[in-house]
Amino acid sequence: MARSRRGRPKKSQLTIKSKETNFTLGVVAIIIGGLFILSLFIDAPGFSIFKQYLGFSAIIAAVFFINWGTRFFGTEHTINSGSNLIAQFLLIFAVAGLIHTTVEARQALELATNGEYGGLLGYYLSDYLINIFSKGGAFFIFLVLTITLLVVSFRLPLDRVPPIFQGIVSFFKRIFGWFVVLYNKVSRLIKSASSKSKLDEVEPEERTFDEVSGKKMVSDLRGNEMNSKKTEPEKPQQEEQPTIEPAIKYVGSGNNPKIVELETEGVVANEEPQFPNWKLPPIDLLDKYTVSVPSDEDIKKNADIIEETLDSFGIQARVVDVAQGPTVTQYALNIALGTKVSKISNLKTDLALALAAPSGAIRIEAPIPGTSYIGVEIPNSKREIVQVREVMEVLVKEASQHKLGVVVGKNIDGKKVISDLQKMPHLLIAGATGSGKSVVMNGFITSLLMTKTPDEVRFIMVDPKQVELSFYNGIPHLLTPVIIEMDKVINALNWAIAEMEKRYTLFRQAKVKNIQGYNSMMGFPAIPYIVIVIDEMADMMLGKGVDVETSIVRLAQKARATGIHLLLATQRPSVDVLTGLIKANIPGRLGMSVATQIDSRVIIDQNGAETLLGKGDMLFKEPDKSKPFRIQGVWLSEQEIERVVEHIKEQIPEVHYTKEITESEESKKEAEMGEFKNFSEDDLFKDALQVVLNSRKASASMLQRKLKIGYNRAARLIDEMYDAGVVGPADGSKPRDVLISDMSQIIPPASAADDDFNDEDGFEEEFEEE
Repeated sequence: MARSRRGRPKKSQLTIKSKETNFTLGVVAIIIGGLFILSLFIDAPGFSIFKQYLGFSAIIAAVFFINWGTRFFGTEHTINSGSNLIAQFLLIFAVAGLIHTTVEARQALELATNGEYGGLLGYYLSDYLINIFSKGGAFFIFLVLTITLLVVSFRLPLDRVPPIFQGIVSFFKRIFGWFVVLYNKVSRLIKSASSKSKLDEVEPEERTFDEVSGKKMVSDLRGNEMNSKKTEPEKPQQEEQPTIEPAIKYVGSGNNPKIVELETEGVVANEEPQFPNWKLPPIDLLDKYTVSVPSDEDIKKNADIIEETLDSFGIQARVVDVAQGPTVTQYALNIALGTKVSKISNLKTDLALALAAPSGAIRIEAPIPGTSYIGVEIPNSKREIVQVREVMEVLVKEASQHKLGVVVGKNIDGKKVISDLQKMPHLLIAGATGSGKSVVMNGFITSLLMTKTPDEVRFIMVDPKQVELSFYNGIPHLLTPVIIEMDKVINALNWAIAEMEKRYTLFRQAKVKNIQGYNSMMGFPAIPYIVIVIDEMADMMLGKGVDVETSIVRLAQKARATGIHLLLATQRPSVDVLTGLIKANIPGRLGMSVATQIDSRVIIDQNGAETLLGKGDMLFKEPDKSKPFRIQGVWLSEQEIERVVEHIKEQIPEVHYTKEITESEESKKEAEMGEFKNFSEDDLFKDALQVVLNSRKASASMLQRKLKIGYNRAARLIDEMYDAGVVGPADGSKPRDVLISDMSQIIPPASAADDDFNDEDGFEEEFEEE
């Protein structure tokens, strides 16, 4: 009996008797637990590993390590190395997967990468089980595993499990909600504190565009039946309106001794703020809006039709997620392994027929960015109008985060989209008549008028149609009245190039790299941004294509740092209008409804724009993204624009524009020459005058030989010089005497210095040879 008791295996355990060892292990375990907690709030590289892989489940790991650490303190401690220790370790995995099954499928990877919810560990575990058992099945499996592992970890009696877990579930619901709120607040405080230590940077890092949560509808379509879960939209607060303040705040004054000697002549620059008391237009000038709740009556029906249609062609696919936007509803398909994506893309006509799509066409997005699903976009039976005020309220609140923030619309998830023209830095818009491109451009312009003062941004507008942009005439934001003549467009572009070069010279003298650095050094917006808006490029390109292309390409290549940005639109996205050079230098693209796939490829470099529905439906491609995403643009009425413009005009009754912008070089020379045109109408008069001054003698035969003209014309030029007092009277066959010594005596110096008639390498060298 003694041998049998001695031979009975004992329970596996580890006994530590050393007091110092207990204390050391306890401290190490508590430190590790503390690191898990800190990883959720600190973005240092060492902490980010814990956060990225475990997400919020790092709290569970922290609790276990701290628990183990506290139990080490004592004279002797026994650690069970059996089932409960393994269960505690596996519980971390189960909780991570359980948390991540509650995330929307299209946001799962993005949230996991950011270390939120279950982290990458939870993402891979939940994604694997969701693909096999659906979302509901995966949640049930993780829930059962979590409960089982908790029972094993803490050795709970089975009869006490139900009441204990009811209390635990309710407790953790409250704790998790409080933790999310606390996590967001602490993260913002830490980020704001770290950003203050980087105030010496000229331009802080910003996001290219900001998506602000609005109404959305994400459905879990699998289980015994399809359920559509819809979050209630927030009611718009029409009474409490955000206060609009100038977006850029500068520190200091304009009396900076370091930059007193800078040469700002010819540059559009201010020595001090010209509009210090400027009042930005209030948000009340825009029409009120109502948030409509999208209908989900046909969602389950359409999902079944999609699956049945694909199944009839031998393709196994399941609808795992649905996103309902203002214009279209996107069904996310999870296809069987080994199925070619091209098979589904080739069946979009058959799917449109089976679904009886209102527009007769659907769009396939393969894959949906950030997921392993294929998106089938079906037009809604009833479209939602996205009022500009709904998105503008968000832009006004976040105006300080954007240099040139503009409202775009709502994406396919119902989220408000705001972009920054300064980050793009140029934008190309193309769409057929009725696609809504003029409304989008007016939305961009109104966004800048409502968030920027005339000291901060100026416009040069080109409107060949003469009716789209004419109501902006008279506002101080314009550098020149809206241009409607094509001949003046070339002059304006050439002026912009000259302004760009002058600004670079000024930046070099000030030892700054860009407009942000210069304005920051000055302490106020000394140099404004300039946005060149061209409503229709086709007329310009077909009339003076080479000159227009050269000017646009040069501005697109170099103008970003100087604060000059292009906003171009056309209803003819053909290769003769949008040439390869223009496209290569303007990365920002906004494709609206076009007629053919060829037009779609010209504007966004892929098919898809030909299936858009018009009236603001667009594909927006930003420079930092490889694929465009679908947006319903904002609606802005003419009455709203007029109210904003009137508010601006009331502050400045009289506006002085820069006339030189639209003047040609020839007209400038003629104005400088003053009385010169009274002397002669002959184009060669100035050349003849130069010949006479260089040779100090005047005769018709000499002008014939030097200018290679006939006798009659040469004699007439001599007579005109006599009338102007340049040469004396005729003296038989002798050459006439020259009465002036310099051309400036009859022509202003600015004109006399013109390269056209002051070419020393031409006439003077020829005289020296003689």
